[in-house]
Amino acid sequence: MAPHDVSCPEEPCLEKPGDEAWAFTGHTRRDVVVVADRFAQFARGDRVLTMTGLLALLDADGLRAVDGHWVVHVGQGVDATDGDLLEAACDKSEGAVRLADPDTFRLPPEPPGIVHKDRPENVLLAGVHSPALTHCRAELRIHRDNELVLDHHTGEHVQGIVIIEAMRQICIAQFETAIRPGLTPAAYAGVWKRIDLSFEDFLFPLPATVESLIVESDLRRETNLKFRATTAMRQQGRTVATAGIEYSMIAQGRVDTLERRKADQATRAYLG
Repeated sequence: MAPHDVSCPEEPCLEKPGDEAWAFTGHTRRDVVVVADRFAQFARGDRVLTMTGLLALLDADGLRAVDGHWVVHVGQGVDATDGDLLEAACDKSEGAVRLADPDTFRLPPEPPGIVHKDRPENVLLAGVHSPALTHCRAELRIHRDNELVLDHHTGEHVQGIVIIEAMRQICIAQFETAIRPGLTPAAYAGVWKRIDLSFEDFLFPLPATVESLIVESDLRRETNLKFRATTAMRQQGRTVATAGIEYSMIAQGRVDTLERRKADQATRAYLG
């Protein structure tokens, strides 16, 4: 099954506040991005800094190195705690450094249950929004301690397995937030039948969006709801990856019974 194109509004680039928001009289403005230390390979040059590097620069002694006015944008791996530290350091700069959008730094990830995870650091989505039952969109939010980035070295880009997991999570989040509230209360588990995936570009530790569009569904049996969706990951107007996905949301009790039976069969086959 070839993936379908998922249409969405063009992503905004890093917005720069106008002169009415912040005057730069007689000074040069520099926009920079801060990322978690986990993405240090991406933080080279003078446009991207790690949290440790930026905080050191904003130290009382290092502040002398700041040229003109700096506007700090959020990258991946930075959370609300980091935002508080940065905001406090910016306050000490007496106007030399400011956060582009403090609220962006504090945008929380979705609760783990929304994407069928147990640990908050493994949630990859924030700001899940469903303008329609069939269309769901969210911001990519990679925690610095996410299970998929703890032991991986690929240079400056984020590994593809993160994209795949984000696509899985957006499908689950779409079901949990837009579809399941209209069903009889029950717990469900996602069972994936097919993923037809195409990588088109690198994903970097900068803001990105992921979305899902349900193109076909079968809701006749509430214990086994079937979906076919197309998903896409986009970053600054670039399509990073697309996928056609077929999956079912099956009542948890039914999945438990089926899995237990198959696990017993597998064990007996292995032990003879």
